[in-house]
Amino acid sequence: MRWLELSAEVDSSDAEVVAEVLGRFGYGGAAIEEEAALGEGQKPFPSQKRRARVRTFLPIDNSLPEKRSQLEVALTHLALEEPIELLQCEIEEQEWETAWRKHYKTLKVSQRLIIKPAWEDYEAEVGEVVIELDPGMAFGTGQHATTRLCLVALEGFLRPGAAVLDLGTGSGILAIAAAKLGASSVLALDINPAAVEVARSNVEANGLARLVAVAEGTLPQGRGTWQGSFDLVAANIVADVIEELAYPLTRSLKANGILIAGGILGERLDGVVEGLEEAGANIIDVLAEGGWRTIVAQAEEG
Repeated sequence: MRWLELSAEVDSSDAEVVAEVLGRFGYGGAAIEEEAALGEGQKPFPSQKRRARVRTFLPIDNSLPEKRSQLEVALTHLALEEPIELLQCEIEEQEWETAWRKHYKTLKVSQRLIIKPAWEDYEAEVGEVVIELDPGMAFGTGQHATTRLCLVALEGFLRPGAAVLDLGTGSGILAIAAAKLGASSVLALDINPAAVEVARSNVEANGLARLVAVAEGTLPQGRGTWQGSFDLVAANIVADVIEELAYPLTRSLKANGILIAGGILGERLDGVVEGLEEAGANIIDVLAEGGWRTIVAQAEEG
């Protein structure tokens, strides 16, 4: 398969919101490369603006024209001060794999959690939990603020022996982290068949196939009154979907269960909070990094 690489140079402060849009339409999310905006021979100053390049990849198939058009429309809705110019080039499958790999390095995302690409070596220190990951064509590498915030929330709120649901699992990173932090069982769901394949491969690479089940699917719609079977649910998706699934997400929790909802831009926070509270969840924490927010909520007592 051939791939279309799309990239844009933006102000560093805008990189994450642009990455959210590119990652929404591209395979594997979006990668952000930051660099100082310096001319030849210039020296950096702390106050100097930094630039970043955001890139993603779309498969060159029958869906490309529509996806490209939708992506460009979504970028215009960001209404940034600086217009976004998309650069493109076509690459082969092998080049695509190499291009993704050069963006990902071993990363410490929280006090205990380490994300290690499958192709790198890392010697863990005492107490560290290492997740080996090959993102493939699925979102979730720890490089993006939304994933990091969810991982931090998992480390803080997951209790040993918990039954966990990871909705929109992507690469499987949150499901794997949950299992390594002590969950007794994890169900990882995604509506993207490619993500299911990647997540299942990553689960197996981490030796967790007995603890983590990966399947294609999502939660049922509606405002039913059923009581769920999960102690913790993680949903690192986007604000629109979290609002749409507010009732199913809340109902999938046991009494006093924990919901970690990520992928929320700051300006969308109030709407998501309102939707979750209407569905019966109590907001107990909001984590922030840059323009992104992750909500930690708790289901009511049974």
